[in-house]
Amino acid sequence: MSARKQASKIRKIIKGRCPTVSVRMDTGTAGEWININGSKDEFGRFTPKEKICLKTFGIETGLGGGATLMPDEKEFFIKNKRVAKDRSRFKHW
Repeated sequence: MSARKQASKIRKIIKGRCPTVSVRMDTGTAGEWININGSKDEFGRFTPKEKICLKTFGIETGLGGGATLMPDEKEFFIKNKRVAKDRSRFKHW
């Protein structure tokens, strides 16, 4: 499946539960990555409601603005629409 189709499916899944967040493919050589930004301000920070919503997918928002799905997480995310909270098997650092 192409990166665009994967991004489209992920966008539909996330925006189905969290309609106020922005879900976009990254640009250039990082085009396989998916960026998720909040609606709070121009820096992409998340509202408390968006943080709770993204946490149901197992996506950690951290303190700054935005979250990212790595290329190897995308297939797992699409197959498991109700994603497990444990994403530790995808952490490479």
